[in-house]
Amino acid sequence: MLPVHVILAELYHAQPWTMEQLVELQQCLAVNARYCWDTLKLRQLSNMAAATEDAAWLSELHIREESLRLTGRAPTL
Repeated sequence: MLPVHVILAELYHAQPWTMEQLVELQQCLAVNARYCWDTLKLRQLSNMAAATEDAAWLSELHIREESLRLTGRAPTL
C-alpha cells in the first residue's frame, strides 16, 4: 500500500470535506490514477513478453513492477 492510499482512506472518513481537503483529495486521486495506469501497462507488457518468450524483457518488466509496487513510481529502463 502506498502512502497516497492511506491519505485517501483518511480523507474518506473526514467528510464533510474542507476546501483544503478537497484539493488534497484531487491530488491523491490523480496520483492513484497514474499508479493504476502504470500497473496495468506493465502487466500488459509482461503478458506480451511472456507470450513472445522474451526472458530478458520480462525480467526488466518485473523489476519495474516491483519498484512501482514499493515506491509508486516505475523506473524507465
